[in-house]
Amino acid sequence: MKRIFAISFSLMILFSILLYSLSCAEAAADTSGSVTSDEATQTDTPEPEPNLPFADMEDRTFTFLTCNWPGEAVWVMTDIVITEMNGNAVNDAQYIRNGNIQEKYNCVVAEHNVDAPGDALNKLRSSVKAGDNTFDVYFPRMQSYAPLVTEGLIIDLNTLPYLDFTMPWWDTGSVNGLSMANRQFGINSYMTTNDKGATSTLVFNKKLISDYNIDSPYDYVTDNSWTLDNFDSIIKEVSADLDGDGTMNENDLFGFLYQRDTLLDCLVAGGESIAKKDADDLPYISINSESAISKAQKIFDVLYNKEVCFNVMFLTGDFNVGMDAMFQNDQGLFMWIRMINIVALRTMEADFGIIPIPKYDDTQDEYYNTVNPWTGMFMCVPVSNTDLENTGIFLEAMAFEGYKNVKSAYYDTLLDGIITRDEESSEMLDIIFANRRYDIGAICTFGGLQDIVYMPMTYDSDIASYVQKRMNGANKAIEKLVNALFEQY
Repeated sequence: MKRIFAISFSLMILFSILLYSLSCAEAAADTSGSVTSDEATQTDTPEPEPNLPFADMEDRTFTFLTCNWPGEAVWVMTDIVITEMNGNAVNDAQYIRNGNIQEKYNCVVAEHNVDAPGDALNKLRSSVKAGDNTFDVYFPRMQSYAPLVTEGLIIDLNTLPYLDFTMPWWDTGSVNGLSMANRQFGINSYMTTNDKGATSTLVFNKKLISDYNIDSPYDYVTDNSWTLDNFDSIIKEVSADLDGDGTMNENDLFGFLYQRDTLLDCLVAGGESIAKKDADDLPYISINSESAISKAQKIFDVLYNKEVCFNVMFLTGDFNVGMDAMFQNDQGLFMWIRMINIVALRTMEADFGIIPIPKYDDTQDEYYNTVNPWTGMFMCVPVSNTDLENTGIFLEAMAFEGYKNVKSAYYDTLLDGIITRDEESSEMLDIIFANRRYDIGAICTFGGLQDIVYMPMTYDSDIASYVQKRMNGANKAIEKLVNALFEQY
């Protein structure tokens, strides 16, 4: 009887607490009107986690084949094996990522790094031919994509168990951009930051924005009016012959500092590209369309205004160093840049912000920023890897751990803490990374059409003729790639 009474009493107490909690909730709702979206997100949308089985991999070693970009230290691959914590937030987050995975699954993360992309590709070829399964995962640079597919060196990642590309730790842009014939040959995730560094963007000088009484570029982005026309209008407000010699050169002030790759990035930002994909997920040349040609002509009109825009490729010495020096010396209102090069600006005295490349017009829903088709990289799995069960678990877990740990370190410390210096730029980063584009035509170098980036070196604007001369070779290259793909897969 005592036990029954105790249980009954406990239930009465619990019921009273429940009624009190409900009445408090109703009172709060009456006071505030409604629950905020942030509160709803916190209570109704828990952080996703991978649906993975437990696996004791018995000290299994996963070896990554990685490569750098010769001659530029910023492109050295440092994302995979982390030997120790050193106080750098990204390094330490990746160290924790590896430690969590190795402890949970009783496995080892290893890496074989090669300096040149071509040498890394040859190493994989030799490994696959020998059938020795030396490498479990491969991170090539972008333009290894076509030979990897045509030679059948990598698997369709859709056949790898446990990978869920709908989850937020996988880059949606790479899911869409690096597939072909509905096979997923490459992918990116928050496992790595090197691919994020290959993303193009703009930076702007806040001091000059203030000095010339220009509206904040952030406001243009948020109200969907950050267009090529508005960008052109703004940069025309900032131009001065500082040395008074009557000639606009590296000693003067410009509205925009740019490189040759800026042309292709502006085209992609306007919804165009060298190639797109059809309903069967197969590539076709799109740069020859009336829309693309028209947009290219308008981009030329902007870039080739030598009184306002300066092509830093004409600087003597290292143009990257020279461009950064001009921007830090308050000689450029806007500057085209890749994310990985922004860190060089951290000693700049004037404050600056990060912003997407402008869309062509306000009919576009999103802002598109390019992952560089040369220095960019992606993840793939060699066909010689036969341990697909464990590899699938391992890669999904690694991508998730990157999302959980590395992403916040990359944003909050590397970018927000050192570089962007404001909350708005952090919001811009979300926009940029959520809508990255991979131009399959430039990646696969169809007919050499990606070399339109050299047109600004001679101020050539006849893109219609340039493209037409290369169409036959481009279409043959696509046919060769597609035929080989269906033979191999």
